[in-house]
Amino acid sequence: MDNKDCLEKLGFSQNEAKIYTTLLKCGMLNGYEIAKQSGVSRAMVYEVINRMVGKGILLKLEGEPSYYKPLEYEELIGRIRKENESNIGRAEEFLKSLAGTKENQDYVLNIVGFDKFVKKAVELIDAATRELSLSVWSGDFELLRDALDRAVKRGIKVYLFTFEEIDFEGAVIFSYRISDASGLFPYRRISLVVDGGQCLAGENSGDGSIFIYTKNHAVVSLATDEIVLNIFWYKYMEKQGLLREKNTGKEFLQTIGELAEELNINEDMTKNFMVFDFQRGKEDEDKNGGY
Repeated sequence: MDNKDCLEKLGFSQNEAKIYTTLLKCGMLNGYEIAKQSGVSRAMVYEVINRMVGKGILLKLEGEPSYYKPLEYEELIGRIRKENESNIGRAEEFLKSLAGTKENQDYVLNIVGFDKFVKKAVELIDAATRELSLSVWSGDFELLRDALDRAVKRGIKVYLFTFEEIDFEGAVIFSYRISDASGLFPYRRISLVVDGGQCLAGENSGDGSIFIYTKNHAVVSLATDEIVLNIFWYKYMEKQGLLREKNTGKEFLQTIGELAEELNINEDMTKNFMVFDFQRGKEDEDKNGGY
């Protein structure tokens, strides 16, 4: 490979590279001599020379004939380096502005498959800079434990809400400590909110799981509100002394039912009563022998 290729990568044309390297070796030549020594045709040589003079790569010494000498290579390289650094800086700012625009788009991305959810959740947890809020089941939590532990060690605030019992140091945990929670709900919903600006939410149904990831403010706010409202409900029950050290699903539902009656909350006001409907269906199945 011809070493002049490196000059072409720096913006020289093939003929410019030939002329510059020829003059750098020979020192000073006229047009005829440049054509002869460089291999650039006489028909082309003056056009290329004049272009290089215009760029400041060659210096012209007027005369009959005129002679030409190259810009010292140290000065040339210094100028190219400075120009490239400037162009790289401008390109970086330009591309950053485009990337920033894309990042702010309110797109919603579907993530299919529970293994892909775990991979995305770990990625988001590892990228967190301030805080994480996670509503999760104990079995699914174990798949995220290492990433959450890394987050705690980085000083990230971690808030966990769960119906089951989870043992994890370094996080603020709100747990109903229900011993049989896995059979209490007709779904296994998980919500992760990162730095108040991103969320990952869905239900664990194995390979058929579909989770959504988004920075859409409305969706992130909904995911955040759900976790916060669950925590408020938990704190209210705790303050009223309604939470035992260990709870069964039946005891939990009875407590919720009593509170709903006390606060005049009925089936027309909340879809959360789907849990009660689910339990009623199970009770009916048990009474009918599973049919």
